[in-house]
Amino acid sequence: MTNRPTLIIKRRTFLVMSLIGLFDLVLIGRLADIQGVDSPHLKALADGIHFRGVPLAPFRGNVVDRKGNLLAGNHHAYSVYAIPVQTRKHRADEVILLSTLLNLPEGTLERRLKRRQGFVWVKRRISWQETQDIKSQLSTMPGVHLLVETQRYYPQGGLVGPVLGFTGIDNQGLSGVELTYDRYLAGKPGSIQEEFDVTGQTVKFARTRVIPSVQGDTIELSLDENIQAMAERACEQAITQTHGKSVSIVVMHPRTGGILAMAQRPTMNPNHFQEYSPKQYRVLPVSDAIPPGSIFKPVTLAAALQERTAALGFSYYCPGFKNVLGRRVNCWRPLGHGSQNLAEVVKNSCNVGFMDLGLGLGIAKFYEYLGRFGLRTRTQIDLPGEALGLIPALKQITALDLAIMAFGQTLTVTPLALLTAISALANNGVLLTPHVAKRIINHQGQVVKALDGKVVRQVVAPEVARTVQEMMVAVVSQGTGKLAQVPGYRVAGKTGTAQKVVNGRTEKGIYIASFIGFGPVPHPEAAIIINVDEPVGAYYGGQVAAPVFGHLMRAIFRYLKIPATEPIKPPKSGEPAMVPSLVNLDPHTAQADAEAFGFSVQFIGQGDVVRDQSVEYGGYRPAGTRLRLALGTAPRVYLDWVSVPRFTGLTIFEALHLAQDIGVNVNHRSQRQSGRVRKQSIAAGTEVRSGTTVEVWTA
Repeated sequence: MTNRPTLIIKRRTFLVMSLIGLFDLVLIGRLADIQGVDSPHLKALADGIHFRGVPLAPFRGNVVDRKGNLLAGNHHAYSVYAIPVQTRKHRADEVILLSTLLNLPEGTLERRLKRRQGFVWVKRRISWQETQDIKSQLSTMPGVHLLVETQRYYPQGGLVGPVLGFTGIDNQGLSGVELTYDRYLAGKPGSIQEEFDVTGQTVKFARTRVIPSVQGDTIELSLDENIQAMAERACEQAITQTHGKSVSIVVMHPRTGGILAMAQRPTMNPNHFQEYSPKQYRVLPVSDAIPPGSIFKPVTLAAALQERTAALGFSYYCPGFKNVLGRRVNCWRPLGHGSQNLAEVVKNSCNVGFMDLGLGLGIAKFYEYLGRFGLRTRTQIDLPGEALGLIPALKQITALDLAIMAFGQTLTVTPLALLTAISALANNGVLLTPHVAKRIINHQGQVVKALDGKVVRQVVAPEVARTVQEMMVAVVSQGTGKLAQVPGYRVAGKTGTAQKVVNGRTEKGIYIASFIGFGPVPHPEAAIIINVDEPVGAYYGGQVAAPVFGHLMRAIFRYLKIPATEPIKPPKSGEPAMVPSLVNLDPHTAQADAEAFGFSVQFIGQGDVVRDQSVEYGGYRPAGTRLRLALGTAPRVYLDWVSVPRFTGLTIFEALHLAQDIGVNVNHRSQRQSGRVRKQSIAAGTEVRSGTTVEVWTA
């Protein structure tokens, strides 16, 4: 008798048991995989199904100036959101009520509340009154909720507005510093999550999870709020006095490349950016390339000195023009400057002399130094929208083009790029990368990134830079830049008057008046460029921009408490002397400044600040002339808003005095100097910025 059937059964049993064991091993392995390896992922999927999240916006990082003063911060704002599934039973009533309370179309609200989503926004960042109305009716609107969000605000209003930029509805940076440093400022969003059932209703005793948001980093700018305010006032005064199309001012610290101030007119207030044209979002010194004119000449001078194609002992002759390739190119002075040495060429801003310097360099070397000074590339400043200047292609230019470019025409550069180049000369030949952000600090107070003092290259030798500095000092003390003088300080500068290029052609009669300079020499603390686009009336840089430079630099030195660098030597009695700017100074300082320029003063009225002076700043009078200074209780701040008074019915004399007290300017348009005002260009009661000009006509 055989045991074969029993053996077969055993084998089959073993096989089945092995398969069962293998299946159990796979099952146990999969279970371990689910419970161990995949557990976090699967839990997140499950939570995503039965947890509903309400976004928790992070506090955007602050933007502060170099001394920690807040320029951009956050405050709380309420927003309305809805859980659509929870509104089903009362949706029609809620649509009507929300439409009334929030001033939204019923159709828009109905579409939002019908969406098959767990969460929808109804209205973001509602007003205080809307918040109170919603709170009072919230209990009658199931599924409608209030959420506290953060909203960007700019406590200084329009101060440095285009540079700061602004943010969108979701607090994302859209322009300026807000855009450049958005990834640092934005922070990390969180959420508030609660459980709900299959019908979308909140589960009783549901768990609530809070994923905290992480605050963004703080951006500390190189800007100084006080210097920025000075530059803003200077801009406002310049555009008021010149009636120019635009004015821009940049102040840079030459040894670090940090921007201390960047002001412009027209400007914009980032708190209300929607009210401005997108053109006003641009940072003009960064986004607009313009013909520099004579303020470019120090670049040509430095290159010629470095290459030794020019030296202090060289002589030049200017008959008033120069013929290059059969074309006559005129100097700005038709009669010419005659025989001059190099220092006199610079002091007189002689175009013929600079044509000789450019032609002596040659095309290849001239272009090499354009590159070395950073004028053929962008400066890489940390602001969006930087333009690249237009410089003719090297292979296409002729000796005529070179001669004209040598004194700042035929090419364009941004004001920022040229200031960066001139700051290299102020910094003993070292070119730095300009920047508006000084460092980035996280919410724990740790420095994430430092941005000061990035060296690009040594452009020219230190001794060459110092020689150029001294020649530029002579421009201010003896040459075309006399109106930029600051009593007691050695200041270097260069005037410029460039013809504008319109539709690719140089237009006669349309100019950009400029001034660029730095001080005090030999250890400059500030470099400034000023551009006035299309000034009305006087248009030379020495007339229009130089006085603005002198006034602003004087204020900066006083603010930084920089001691005088040289004794003040008043002119002799009877000699022609320049009238200084004394408005907004205290009586003691005004008297000291007036005496430094050779004038005595007579104070009129009472107060602790000079409100007006009898002879306009920049005018010339014999030394010893007495200036009448009107005192007041508050400085004339050109950024203030004032209400236009009613001039009609007043004599022109009464209108002028009333305008001075209010803080606006009056332009008398009638030929008849007597009579009473019958008409004014801006209606009485209109709110305008102080310094606005109101035209009046007399009968």
